[in-house]
Amino acid sequence: MELWVYTRRQGAFTLVAESAGEQGSSEQAEDVRGLKTYPDQAKIVGFLVAEARRSKGHIITIDVLPQARRFGVGSQLMSTAESRLITSKCDSVVLETAVDNTSALSFYKRHQYFVCKTLPRYYSNGVDAFVLKKDLLTSTSTS
Repeated sequence: MELWVYTRRQGAFTLVAESAGEQGSSEQAEDVRGLKTYPDQAKIVGFLVAEARRSKGHIITIDVLPQARRFGVGSQLMSTAESRLITSKCDSVVLETAVDNTSALSFYKRHQYFVCKTLPRYYSNGVDAFVLKKDLLTSTSTS
């Protein structure tokens, strides 16, 4: 898996995780995660968009293809983003997720995020969001 970084707006960046294509084969193949690949062609399996503003980071969105989950792609994206935010002098990072997104909440808890507030009707379908936060200074000294 490779990670690519794209930036356009100052302080903002996008990380893209790719699964490598099969080498030396001329036929379509399926890798261990069930992702269709073609010879010498990579497939995007996940991405993360974040920004650093002053001393605060913000994970705008993170997504990993369902068939690529549970292989560490999301963890690698988060770790890389947090490292970039620390390099940008951020002391903490926040993100939002739906209150009913139990898999995301479990993922963020494993990565030392905690709920700091609720945003009523944050999403267009009326679902509330939790704002989660991670202190980047203490988490790096204890990890």
